Amino acid sequence: MFEDYNDLLYVVDIQSALCIGRTTAYRLLREGKIKHLRIGRTIRIPKRYLIDFVLSSCYHGCVTENSPLEGGK
Repeated sequence: MFEDYNDLLYVVDIQSALCIGRTTAYRLLREGKIKHLRIGRTIRIPKRYLIDFVLSSCYHGCVTENSPLEGGK
């Protein structure tokens, strides 16, 4: 599914993987919808957590109406 990504991702990586913006990515992290680790001031997301999010039912209700994930423009 996300074979081209490293095992530990940065926020910019989840933005790219999910086709979402910075604000939405941080909102999903802040709300705990995507699990993550804090290493100092850096947020890292194990690829397993991203996959869990995508496979969860939350994925379909978390993205915005205008997101490419929901068929928006």
